[in-house]
Amino acid sequence: MNTLLLATIFMQEGGTEPVGVPALVPIVIGVILLLLFIWGLNRNNIPQGEADVADDHHSPHSQSEPHGAAAHHTPQLAENHAEPVRSTAVSLAEPDDLKKVEGIGPKIEGILHDAGIATFAALAATSVAQLEKIVREDAGIRVAFPDTWPEQARLAAAGEWAALETLQDELKGGRHS
Repeated sequence: MNTLLLATIFMQEGGTEPVGVPALVPIVIGVILLLLFIWGLNRNNIPQGEADVADDHHSPHSQSEPHGAAAHHTPQLAENHAEPVRSTAVSLAEPDDLKKVEGIGPKIEGILHDAGIATFAALAATSVAQLEKIVREDAGIRVAFPDTWPEQARLAAAGEWAALETLQDELKGGRHS
């Protein structure tokens, strides 16, 4: 009974108020959560890895380029690649509808365009081995078989549409049956 009496006395005097959380703590936690939320929304806009390194190489201030008429026609080697970088003259040509070649759909046409192959003539001039590397190895499309693409492209580039149609009638999925 004595403890009950003592508890009642302490409660009346106000000497044992419970310790509360200062009002500033929830505000600070809220600000931190808000900043993390904003950072999460913007983190996809931050360039990562090789993308910003590649952009630096194309900046006019990042490298010194030789001056003169011959400098504009000299093919530059792409970093870590043995092939020359495609010139802008290739992109000025009107692209052909490569989907007319049996075995090429919209996705593969985009891959070929990215590789600098936008016309029937360019496709006809590309070897089957190089096409397999571009489409199957580099792009990872295993169901593409470019065995007859150069042959079909040669006919299309020459405007021999009847011969192309006859050839395509013999093909199954762009391959000889």
